[in-house]
Amino acid sequence: MTKTLMTLIIALSALPSSALAADKLRGEVFCFPAKDVSKIVNNLKEVKDSRRDVVDVDINPKFLIKDGGSWPEEFYLQTEDSKINIAVEKPSGLTPTFLEQAFAYPDSDVCVADKTRADRPEYDEGLYFEMGLSPLFHNNSGRHDMAELIEGTKDGKSFYKKMIPSVARMFMPDTDYLAIKYNDMRRTGVQIFAQVGEEEVPLTPELYKEMFVISCDDLEDMGASALIIKGGDYHLQPTVSVKTMKKFGFGQDLEDET
Repeated sequence: MTKTLMTLIIALSALPSSALAADKLRGEVFCFPAKDVSKIVNNLKEVKDSRRDVVDVDINPKFLIKDGGSWPEEFYLQTEDSKINIAVEKPSGLTPTFLEQAFAYPDSDVCVADKTRADRPEYDEGLYFEMGLSPLFHNNSGRHDMAELIEGTKDGKSFYKKMIPSVARMFMPDTDYLAIKYNDMRRTGVQIFAQVGEEEVPLTPELYKEMFVISCDDLEDMGASALIIKGGDYHLQPTVSVKTMKKFGFGQDLEDET
C-alpha cells in the first residue's frame, strides 16, 4: 500500500531508494505508526494562510483500488490491548472516523489486513491509501495562467517541507514541476496544452504512475501564457521532478525497476 504516511516521509526525506527494497513483501497485515498521522496533520496546520490562496491540502483519507482487486478485509488501530475497527465506506473508500481515532490513540499502529496482496512488494500500489496530503491547485477549470502556476509551485514547497523532518527541510528540492492526475487515473489519452499566443501547443508530459508531469520552467521558456488541460476532471499539484521522485523511491514498485 503506497503513499501511506511513511512512504511519503521516506520519499521526501532523501533516504536512499534501497529503503523501499522490492524484495520485502507486504504480508497479510501492513501497519504504520498512528503518531505519524497527527504529527503531519498538525505540522500542515502551520502553513501560513498566505500560502493557501492558490494551493492547499484536502485531508480526506480514503482507499483507492487501482488493480481491480478487493477492499481490505480489515482497517483498524492496534493498541497494546485492543483493536479499534475503522469503517471503510464503499464504493467511495472513505474512512470518515480515521483521523479522529488516530488522534485519540497516537501510540497505536494503523493496520490494514489484506491477504490477497500479501505476496506483493511492501509498497505495491494495488490498494492505495490516500491521505490527501499533496497540495492541490484550487482552480480546476482547465486553464491555469502562468502567474497562478508560478505562485502555486512556490507555495507548494511550504507544504512538503512540513511533511519531512526539520533536519532535512533545507534539502527539500523546489516543487517547480506540475503533475496532472485525471480523476479516472488514466495513463493515456491526455489533452494537455501550452497557450502560446493564440495557439494551443500540445505538450508531451512525462508519465509517472498516473501523474502527467511537466516543468513550469519549460512553460516559461516557450513563452506560454497558460497551461490548458482538457479531456476530463483532474487535479493539478506542484511537485518535484520525476527524476527526483524516482531517486528517492516515491511510489516505487516493480514497474520502476525493469
